[in-house]
Amino acid sequence: MNRQRITLAIGTTNPAKVTAVKNVARDLLGWTQVIPVDVDLAIPPQPWGDDETAHGALARAEAALAQTNAVYGVGLESGLADGPDERIYVISWAAVVDLHGTRGFGSGERFALPTDLNATLHAGAELGPLLDTHFGTSNLGQHQGAVGLFSANRRTRTDLLQLAVLHAFLTLLEPWRESASI
Repeated sequence: MNRQRITLAIGTTNPAKVTAVKNVARDLLGWTQVIPVDVDLAIPPQPWGDDETAHGALARAEAALAQTNAVYGVGLESGLADGPDERIYVISWAAVVDLHGTRGFGSGERFALPTDLNATLHAGAELGPLLDTHFGTSNLGQHQGAVGLFSANRRTRTDLLQLAVLHAFLTLLEPWRESASI
């Protein structure tokens, strides 16, 4: 059997994000290589809302694809959004771009942050460093993430990002067509 490895470029070197892409790519595409790419973009360090966060993910995907010979560019971005009960929610978006310019977007689960962080976050603080300072963690966003901290590691950042990556790939790969007759 002559299988060719599929190469993906991800627009980050963050270990939690790279692991999420590797896990989903292996499951969906089989034999893959994931290339982390350190991209320099003019996107906010703490995106607010779905549009800004998804735009950041797309910018990362496009930049990673442009800098490599990969078949797919993948971008992941986490941000914040105001939500019910005057809470701030952590959101995550993934974008996947192929060589033809076809794009897919997917988001992951959302979860509410403690309300005592609201004022500081609305004043412009970035979540990761704020939590590191507030809870004595180090580079939380590169490991279990805020969700790991607040769920006592029942869920991790990689878990949430994997769902976003899966959803983004569904638009491009349409795996449901293989098992459904429409």
